[in-house]
Amino acid sequence: MYVWGRAPDPPSDRADAMTGSTPVPDAVVARLQAALGPGYQVDRAIGQGGFAAVYLVRDLTLKRPLAVKVLSPDLVLSTTARERFRREAETVAQLSHPHIVPLHFIGDAQDVVYLAMTFVDGESLADRIARDGPLDPEEAARILREVASALDLAHRRGVIHRDIKPQNVLLERETGRSLVTDFGIARTAESASITATGMVVGTPTYMSPEQVTGGTVDNRSDLYALGVMGYEMLAGRPPFAGSTPTEILMKRVAEPAAPVEKARPDTPPPLAAVVNRCLEQDPAKRFNTGSEIVRALGGATTPSGAQPTAEARRARRARRPLVPALAVGAVVLLAAVGALLLKGRTPQRRTPPAAPAAPAGMVLVPPGTYTIGRNDGPPWERPAHPVTLTAFYIDRTEVTVGAFRRLVAATGGPGVWGAIPAATVDSSLPVTGISWPRASSYCGLAHPPDGRLPTEEEWEAAARGTAGRTYPWGPAWDGGAANTASARRGGPAPVGSFPRGNTPDGIEDLIGNVWEWTASHAIAYAGGVAPPRSTPDDFVIRGGAFDTPDAIADAARRGYLPPMSTQLASTGFRCVAPAR
Repeated sequence: MYVWGRAPDPPSDRADAMTGSTPVPDAVVARLQAALGPGYQVDRAIGQGGFAAVYLVRDLTLKRPLAVKVLSPDLVLSTTARERFRREAETVAQLSHPHIVPLHFIGDAQDVVYLAMTFVDGESLADRIARDGPLDPEEAARILREVASALDLAHRRGVIHRDIKPQNVLLERETGRSLVTDFGIARTAESASITATGMVVGTPTYMSPEQVTGGTVDNRSDLYALGVMGYEMLAGRPPFAGSTPTEILMKRVAEPAAPVEKARPDTPPPLAAVVNRCLEQDPAKRFNTGSEIVRALGGATTPSGAQPTAEARRARRARRPLVPALAVGAVVLLAAVGALLLKGRTPQRRTPPAAPAAPAGMVLVPPGTYTIGRNDGPPWERPAHPVTLTAFYIDRTEVTVGAFRRLVAATGGPGVWGAIPAATVDSSLPVTGISWPRASSYCGLAHPPDGRLPTEEEWEAAARGTAGRTYPWGPAWDGGAANTASARRGGPAPVGSFPRGNTPDGIEDLIGNVWEWTASHAIAYAGGVAPPRSTPDDFVIRGGAFDTPDAIADAARRGYLPPMSTQLASTGFRCVAPAR
């Protein structure tokens, strides 16, 4: 959220003195002006996000500019949004620190919900990096120390920011002082977060591994994000990149960040050590507090507000390597050589490449039109409707305890993933007790780069085929084909224990054994109704479990759970990947 910009002109008796022109009116501006009263002059919008907009406002009594953050009109009637807005104000109000943007007051009138903060004349750290590229190590260290100091106070007051990034660090134009802003998704110790249960909150580039996997998030997650920001200040780019947010998220769980000194060889060793330690995958290996970072950087920072001179910046840019230009020249040269070598050659007939083999443990579901839903049964499973899908691969079996243990061990261990099945649990059983975020993260890592949970349409297509079978094995119930209530096992069976229940393509255990997470929210089909007592934040589960009555264990059955449910003893998952 942008709360900074070019400072307004000195105050005068004219209402339009801030910009030299008459402010452009709109409905929100008019309502905000009415809510604030005659002691304030609303000038213009200076920032816009999905949750709120920020307006430049003149405090006519104290002759100062303010940044007034206004809840989006579309969200004014949302109790959750208003509570989140109020929570942000309460959070910032308890944090008086020279490196946190101060809050002055909040209000709720004229159908406008707002909070007023200090207007910071300057730019964001993100803007600075975009304009000038990597920062001098001394300045990067100073900013890290100042932000770490701000976070230390927040953490001691029980506040976790959860969205530390260059866009949320402002640099004061006159002094260079850094200020942390936007506590909109912060969590406090006294009250739980009001974001949707199980929602992965934060910005993918800066999220910690435990945020990605749904593990325990504490102050060390903020320090991880601080490390990402430190890396970006020094290297001009974050440590992990990808073409999609999911790819970025998966990389930080799958592999540690490369040492920052590899990207920026002139980084002073003490500064590199701080950044690298912040970026440890295991929270236990990071700093515990912001004050530890401040002390570690105590001998490597410049006084607050110090900035490199314009000459130093020009010199730094002049020192940047000519690798891109040389690379372009090399490409041109190679292209010319290639043209000479190919001249006069007879074109060769190319053999079409062989179709790629299915990933290990997965089965191809061909493209086609599949019937989803039914015209009888519960209303939330109606109506039957056609869905056209592209080809995809799906796991032959539910993810097993053994497979889950192996991936966790290879990607950070319990420190990142949280609790894992005990060593005494049979490795051939389907893994259960896994929240939706952890299941989703597992699929992305197990089948890179695009592995994920199946949509419920994909799951049902795999189970019913293009013929629209009632059960994976055919049109009629077979008591020996699935581990449901009639099997009387009282718990999950090792995967593949009921081969009569396989699909013609060999996909196992789609009915019974354990329910399976999907990527689909529990909403109504077109022309139908939503499942009873569900919320749009819940996710559909499919297939039934070992305790599901036979009469309702079929391929169109829809269940649902909150993504962070603790009632997961009978819920597991399997993954899909696109067929390329």
